[in-house]
Amino acid sequence: MRTKLVKDPVHGYIELGEDELRVVDTPAFQRLRRIIQLPFVYLVYPGARHTRFDHSLGCMHLAGEFAWRLGFDEHRRKVLRLAALLHDIGHTPYSHLLESLLLEKGTTHEEVSARILREDSGLAEAIEGCGVEVGEVVELLEGRAPESKAISGPTDVDKLDFLLRDSYFTGASYGMVDVKRILWRSRLTREGILLSIRAVGAVEEMALARYQSFMNIYFHHAVRAAQSLFLRGVRRLGLDFTSMSVEEYLGHDDYTVWCLMKGDEEGREVVRRIEERRLPKLAYELRFEGDMPRELRSRERLEELEEEIAERAGVPRNHIWIDTPYIPPLPYRDDEQIKFYEEEPGGGIRLVEYSSPLLTFTSRIYGIVRVYTEREYIERVRAKAERVLSNL
Repeated sequence: MRTKLVKDPVHGYIELGEDELRVVDTPAFQRLRRIIQLPFVYLVYPGARHTRFDHSLGCMHLAGEFAWRLGFDEHRRKVLRLAALLHDIGHTPYSHLLESLLLEKGTTHEEVSARILREDSGLAEAIEGCGVEVGEVVELLEGRAPESKAISGPTDVDKLDFLLRDSYFTGASYGMVDVKRILWRSRLTREGILLSIRAVGAVEEMALARYQSFMNIYFHHAVRAAQSLFLRGVRRLGLDFTSMSVEEYLGHDDYTVWCLMKGDEEGREVVRRIEERRLPKLAYELRFEGDMPRELRSRERLEELEEEIAERAGVPRNHIWIDTPYIPPLPYRDDEQIKFYEEEPGGGIRLVEYSSPLLTFTSRIYGIVRVYTEREYIERVRAKAERVLSNL
């Protein structure tokens, strides 16, 4: 079977077999070229124009290395590579930004991915052309296979690729992780995927890179301002991705939503503001560790708080945005925690405990509450926002 080489700026050449290439060439997968990995991050880091397509190829490449290290046969290796390749097939346009529209309806992009795999006949046919059953890929993506943590776990190929890729395209240096050491020091046992204690430095490096990437790239105040502005505009369109057929869902990407916004009177103004980089300005910020305050967990309550701040500050209601980003904890202290092993004489291994201040820190939820407004209202809004939010 012939092999196609794809030149990737992060991993070098990525190999695709002819059968895998048929999966990549399906309309469902090609759609990922039109879904940006980091929505509006290019307003701060101009190079951040990469897509879910690029990321998915990178994940597939790392999954192949992972499978080789874990000693998989050719079939299991192919299943793992396909699962990594297709793990983001169900993303909404604008990636995680519009996934909030799914979450509010009680679903996730992972669940949509499984639905697409089951219902898109062209994609299913391409997968089966690789000698793999669609059910095998779905089982792995849904966390029901022993190697599922390679795709969605504390040191999965998803994190390893996006940290490297986002660092490369933003030009930031936070994502410099020793990926090969993590992959090559992994073992698959009855306890799950274990990491050698000799790789703990690389794991701590990864955890810190993830934290810094969230705080300095994904949660940059100007990035979140643009995202908050755009999300409110999209909500006006009334898009319900959960009610769409698979065919209709796959017909939407960043371009279709952008055009829908430009066809809406208020949406057109949002697009114009983003094009001209006229973004809401940060008026107030509060940072916290632990669970999100109950008052900030529902969109309805956030809208009430926005209205209260606007009324107290004497500014128009539509000029207040509350944003509540938080860093999901890196599993370290619960059932999903990173488990370490130590090699014994004779080739055996045993589980070992390791106490790491860095891993303990990154296993906590860390969140931010921000209030944005227009430049001319900053001082008024800051004082009222602090009074309203500081005691939540």
